[in-house]
Amino acid sequence: MKSLEILKLLTQDDINSRRLFTHAFKAELKIISEISEENFELIDSSDCAGDDSHRAALVKGYLMLTAESVISATQLLSLGHVSPSGNSMRVSYEALCFSALLKKDIEIQVSRGSHKFSFYDDYCNGRRNSRADQVVSLFIKNSKLLGLNENGKSFIKTAKDFYNGYSHASDLLLHSKINPSTLHMYVGGGYDNEQQPLYSEHVKFIIRYIKQIPSWIKVIANNAT
Repeated sequence: MKSLEILKLLTQDDINSRRLFTHAFKAELKIISEISEENFELIDSSDCAGDDSHRAALVKGYLMLTAESVISATQLLSLGHVSPSGNSMRVSYEALCFSALLKKDIEIQVSRGSHKFSFYDDYCNGRRNSRADQVVSLFIKNSKLLGLNENGKSFIKTAKDFYNGYSHASDLLLHSKINPSTLHMYVGGGYDNEQQPLYSEHVKFIIRYIKQIPSWIKVIANNAT
């Protein structure tokens, strides 16, 4: 690949990829847009929005990050960036876990073992138990205590399993970057119609995921302290 081609990838938007993606997923993009609007409205009208405490501000901030990251993930898909899109979705479900873990002043249990601790205190003090790589396991272990049902716990686990293959170097990710006809690698993104089956799977999962968020916001953002 010539340096001028790479420079074009670095400096110009891929209008053709976005046009093809929009044509293929017009109805799905409308659904994502409408539910995203609902998510932001629910956050802005929640108890957290009117609460000036540090805890409520954190809960609101992570819920906003949850909603925003879905939009970023969809934008990245429209330009053919499967891996960055998967990373953005991972940010979304981790942010959702953060908001749930921060919402109440209660002690939760470590994912492996019996030790109990205050997630909010550990978060404020930058301790290991509050790191992003811990929050999904902590959420799954303590979901009932946090007021979320089995369906919520199961869906977070499903999302983690789905995106792990696309947010790390893997055989799955490698094959997603290979053009089926030419066997050449897509460099710097790029969407074409040959990729529609793979991208359809991602778009469907984003819609499954985003449809869950309004009910989670109602549980997490209200009575958050």
